[in-house]
Amino acid sequence: MNDDEFPEPFGPQHVAPPSKDCPNCPCCSARLCERGRQSVMRCSGQPLRDDSLMQLVSGCPCSAETTEGTHAWRLAQIKITRHATERPLRTPAALLLRALESADGEDVDDPEDMLGMLKAYGYAATTADGRPVITPFGRRYLEARTEQRYATPVHVDSVDLEARTAQVVVIGWHVEQRVTVLLDQLVSESGLQPDRLPGAFLEAEANCRVETGDGLVLTKIRVGPDVPDGASPDVGQGEAR
Repeated sequence: MNDDEFPEPFGPQHVAPPSKDCPNCPCCSARLCERGRQSVMRCSGQPLRDDSLMQLVSGCPCSAETTEGTHAWRLAQIKITRHATERPLRTPAALLLRALESADGEDVDDPEDMLGMLKAYGYAATTADGRPVITPFGRRYLEARTEQRYATPVHVDSVDLEARTAQVVVIGWHVEQRVTVLLDQLVSESGLQPDRLPGAFLEAEANCRVETGDGLVLTKIRVGPDVPDGASPDVGQGEAR
């Protein structure tokens, strides 16, 4: 066939190569899970080629708020800590949560019907046989109720606009190690736009006794006072703990 007789006005058709399947879940592509991990909206909140896929990816474990290191998980840690330290559960609900923590499979009394509230917060769940149990979020809430929190300077080392994260040094925890925090939290609480954050000194409250950087949760972030010339802390030298 002579191509000149049937000209193609639109040029050759370019077809994008198929996305690689995610090696960690059966529901998403690797690229979708990468985006989902870096968004508090998770995989189901990302642009999909077909809306019918939303239900399929809605339970993806790669971006779940229960999966350590995801943006959704980091946001959940912030919310739980604020709940525990700023507006804690009413006493009957707190007592039930403590009872579930120590129940070890035994039935617990719920005279004031607080289980529904705990389930709504994600602190409790019901097993297949109808038994109420505490969840990891419930245990984190109880931990946040008793752990010590300290006012500490925070130095912003860098920001990643695409990933919506920042690398910071929480000086009350460690003056050398960088930790990852949500960029949007820094922006909303400090009032500084992303381009003004690198190099900034902030103040925050943090659970500075934790062992790992992922366990750090910052709250009450604010712009730190001006540091006099020549008096800046030597970030990157030594250890504060």
